[in-house]
Amino acid sequence: MATVSLRATAEQEAAREAFAAGQDLALVAGAGTGKTSTLALMGSSTRRRGLYVAFNKPIADEARGRFAGNVQCRTSHSLAHRAVGHRFQDRLDASRHMPLKRTAKLLGLDRDLAVGKRRLRATTQARLVMEMVRRFCYSTDDQVAARHLGPVNGLDDQGAQYLAQVLLKRARWAWDDICSPEGGLPFQHDHYLKMWALTRPRLPADFVLLDEAQDTNPVLEEIFLAQDAQRVCVGDPAQQIYEWRHAKDIMSGFPGRQLELTQSFRFGPAIAEVANRWLRAAASTMQLTGRAGGASGLGRAEVPDAVLCRGNADALAEVLRFLEQGVAVALAGGGKPLLKIAEAAVDLQAGRRTSHHELFLFSSWGEVQEYAEQDSAAAELKAIVELVDTYGPQQIIAAVNRMTDEDHAQVVVSTVHKAKGREWRRVRIGDGFTPAVDQPGARGVHPAEARLIYVAVTRAREVLDTRGIQWAEAHIRQASRAWVTSTPQGVPLAALPLTGQLQYPRSPMSVFLARHLPRTERVVGSYLQRSRGLPPAVQPMDERRPDYAALGHTIDYRLRLGLGCGPGGAVAAGVELLSAPLPIEGAPGPRVRRALHTAGTQLLARLQAHLEGAHRLGEEELTRLCHVAGFYEALYRNGVFSRRRNLLALADEHTMLDHLTAAVPAYVLEDIAEQMELAEQPFAGFRRLPAEQRVCGPVFAGSGDLGGADADFIVGGLLIDCKATTRPHTIHRSAVQQLAGYLLLDYDDAYGVDRVGLYLSRQGALITWSVGEFLDASGARAPLPRLRALLRGHLRQAQRSTSSGKG
Repeated sequence: MATVSLRATAEQEAAREAFAAGQDLALVAGAGTGKTSTLALMGSSTRRRGLYVAFNKPIADEARGRFAGNVQCRTSHSLAHRAVGHRFQDRLDASRHMPLKRTAKLLGLDRDLAVGKRRLRATTQARLVMEMVRRFCYSTDDQVAARHLGPVNGLDDQGAQYLAQVLLKRARWAWDDICSPEGGLPFQHDHYLKMWALTRPRLPADFVLLDEAQDTNPVLEEIFLAQDAQRVCVGDPAQQIYEWRHAKDIMSGFPGRQLELTQSFRFGPAIAEVANRWLRAAASTMQLTGRAGGASGLGRAEVPDAVLCRGNADALAEVLRFLEQGVAVALAGGGKPLLKIAEAAVDLQAGRRTSHHELFLFSSWGEVQEYAEQDSAAAELKAIVELVDTYGPQQIIAAVNRMTDEDHAQVVVSTVHKAKGREWRRVRIGDGFTPAVDQPGARGVHPAEARLIYVAVTRAREVLDTRGIQWAEAHIRQASRAWVTSTPQGVPLAALPLTGQLQYPRSPMSVFLARHLPRTERVVGSYLQRSRGLPPAVQPMDERRPDYAALGHTIDYRLRLGLGCGPGGAVAAGVELLSAPLPIEGAPGPRVRRALHTAGTQLLARLQAHLEGAHRLGEEELTRLCHVAGFYEALYRNGVFSRRRNLLALADEHTMLDHLTAAVPAYVLEDIAEQMELAEQPFAGFRRLPAEQRVCGPVFAGSGDLGGADADFIVGGLLIDCKATTRPHTIHRSAVQQLAGYLLLDYDDAYGVDRVGLYLSRQGALITWSVGEFLDASGARAPLPRLRALLRGHLRQAQRSTSSGKG
């Protein structure tokens, strides 16, 4: 556990004072900076009722001894159990040993299901149904949907879609049974958590402290954000490493004042210096100061207390090395998962089927190998294949049986994910972190990988052995200086478009907005208040993997057409890109490119004829054309011809426009029809405005001072950004800053914007502010004309600095 100074630091005092003033806070706490002590300091400064919500029970139990009596320390499950779960305690107890065959019988599943060439046993179907319910319980959805079916190794997209639709009815019936006091299906803790969340609870406290807010499950996120009590979320966005589990980072966009804790009492300056390089690689502006007493630094640790690895295969290699040396070694989390994989591989290699949850559809190990090689989305399965093929199942079984438990181990080997929240005296960074080589042959580090390595290097207190990331030391030292003015991929921040710049706190636009509009979180708070009580967002319920990005483009174009505008220049640019003699990554051959260019040209002509009244099109045909148009824009925006989820990738040299429009999925037509029906009332008045007051895709005088900026609509002086999100409560600071950027880039007031707003297309809701109201709430430090002049000078200076740096 981190050693916390007896006297509060200046940062901790600042956090306490902001809390005492009643402000909502996002407390960004670096590794080992005493976040729990700071929260306890806040709690003890008031007599109000407080609630500290911890990630798990051990953390809550530990915190209970550190907080004053006015603060309850709970987990989300314990809150839900008190409110709802206690009524189902008998079912919880009875469910612990219910056989899967009994579950299948209760679900009415009594025969195999054929999915293509595969067959699923009734018990397998039952497990998948209950897994759909579990995934639903961790979502913010109000009902079970096809997308709650998780990945099923061995099925292609078509097979998985069919399976999801077949099981959906059973899963919805299962949820009804689970919610019934007389239900018979297995009852789990996640079930009463979801039941509680659906009641839209008000937490019993005057202030709520949410820990580990960078990795919050969506259910708890929605509950926390909906509270009227004072809210404090604490965590470290640079330690967000569970995004693959659908965990959400509340911190970055939280509508409250943001403060930092940067003095780490876990380690000294040398380890802090390594951590800071990886923080910069992770696009974080925070920099740590190592304040630990005693010896703390870099060095070699031949027999460390812990070895931290990238994945299970790397961890097993370390375990085997220590076993060969006769060193007592433990694997964090235990070896049971590895043992199950190895035993499943033994069965498959012998031609026997297995019930393993990731391998049950395969009839041989060769099938597993072939599928893992061919399916680019099967990353987890590839890791399993690599593990088994490298060491063999018998060696894995023998290694697991020779491991000891952590209490008796000399060394603990762990993946970084399992090491999160822990620390050791001596830590060696193990293998697996070497990045892929990019096209020019230079090694690059993705921010998500940098976050993982940052977590790894900050687990050490006294000795950090960085041999596993030695490849990066020289590269990171040199590149981290450049990351002040460029992305980790080397793109100058000043050259990014508006939305790209808002992702980087050091970009010219982000720096300007932080300086001149420092309180945009108050606008977010206003938005959240005004969006409460809106109906649930409409969305495709029967589609396993809706293409939400493509749907967003489609509704945008449909709304533009309704205002008498075309889909925008980016679509035409994507069409023309296919006829240009330029190489496009992933693009098909010349004949297919010509066919797609012809189809795109016809698409634009049909839309233009519709707008001019020469050939009016029906609603369905318009939606089909708009959906196809989105893939041309994506080609232009990304500069890459993607092969996944791309209608254009279906083309051959004989493809015509009608082939592409016929391939638009049915769920797209249904979803856009619902959104257009919702838009009827909000947009009715806009359609009656004179043509010159209906501007779609406006480009501003300042758009050329960065990598581009074009808004959605300006109608009658109202600047609107359209949001097709299914989770409108998660719209945060970047959306407000995007509106502010558009407003300020209109240097010469060419559009006469007097109001700004967000249109929620899946709820049919338009939320607006007058420009004066918007700027006042954002803490504007100058009138609008002055802000525009200052931004112009700021962006142009950044462009000049970038140009001179290149020279």
